[in-house]
Amino acid sequence: MPQWKRNVYVLWVAVFIAAICWTSIMPFFPVYLQQLGVNQGVEFWSGVIISLSAACSMVMSPVWGAIGDRYGRRLMMLRAGIFLVIGYVLVAAVHDAWQLALVRMMIGALTGFVPMAVALVGVSTPQAEVGRALGVIQTAWPSGAIIGPVVGGAALDLVGIRASSLVSAALVALATALVMVTVREEFARPPKARQGILTDLKVAAGNRLLMAVVLITAASQAAVMALEPVLVPFVQTIAGANAPGWLSGLLYAIPGVAFVLMAPWWARRGERAGYSRTVAAGLALSALFYIPQALVRGPWQLGVLRLGSGVTGAAIGPGVAALLALEVPRDLRGRAFGLNQAASAAGSIVGPLLGGYVGSYINARGVFILIAFMYLAGYVWTKRTVERWVTANSA
Repeated sequence: MPQWKRNVYVLWVAVFIAAICWTSIMPFFPVYLQQLGVNQGVEFWSGVIISLSAACSMVMSPVWGAIGDRYGRRLMMLRAGIFLVIGYVLVAAVHDAWQLALVRMMIGALTGFVPMAVALVGVSTPQAEVGRALGVIQTAWPSGAIIGPVVGGAALDLVGIRASSLVSAALVALATALVMVTVREEFARPPKARQGILTDLKVAAGNRLLMAVVLITAASQAAVMALEPVLVPFVQTIAGANAPGWLSGLLYAIPGVAFVLMAPWWARRGERAGYSRTVAAGLALSALFYIPQALVRGPWQLGVLRLGSGVTGAAIGPGVAALLALEVPRDLRGRAFGLNQAASAAGSIVGPLLGGYVGSYINARGVFILIAFMYLAGYVWTKRTVERWVTANSA
């Protein structure tokens, strides 16, 4: 088997494990905050903590991407894995909301396990195969996200979040060791640079397509993350306060099922019709699926609509990754994926703050309308900038 294929498969497993660990804890932060003594504005507190972590990630992700271009993406992935393990251990050890916020800020600043895996696939795969390879690696996170919330909900009922966090630390350590032993990167260190990392980032930021694409990532990530602080409380509202933890986890995970099933189909469509067009279609259709979610009266109605939004959302992430890998020069790709992760982090700042505010001080149903508007804004931007740029430069 060629090394690049081995890399894809092993990195898929590593990201899959990381996704299970992350999503077994993240959706249940509002519950954890209650256990830590937060009794009012839980959704808003949860949004603030998620956003602080994302702010640190936004600042540091481009830096780690630039360092990866200089010293290797595999090395940066191993570094991220080690700090993620430490972060999970500290999550299990906190005793109040401020300590949890500080730990989440550390995780945001020092990790970046998944974007480095995507960047590594983008630079180590032959050009003719890069679109499909990125489509494969992009299914790893939602595949784990199918399992993680259900496992996390069950663990919440049985052993609690602290024990679940320690198990996550052990599993991420295993994934990091797997990458260290089996993944290889043909990396030739560039000549000693005369310019600093900030100058490197300015060069990357001068790529017009790159900057247009990262704004799509910011908008779509803000839409996804706006639901984080309110989904579990909303499920308890429509299903009853005594609804089991696994039900919230299942409803959280349902879009991941559709993502895994549909991402390869969207990748094939992108190869034929163009990735900018499939990204635009995914954004528009996602907006249409989120509007009726504001009107549901039961958990199964919500589940069906979330399944549909997963089908349409499967076009966005893989399509953006393929655009970066195919349209951005190879020597900028580490920085490109770093900037894209920073844009994702920016969306993760704005989304939870808006979602937490609307959920706490208006109502949770309004969050679904807010999400629909975010996707619609991304669609308009894609049609007016990215699709026009790709069409003009491929003529």
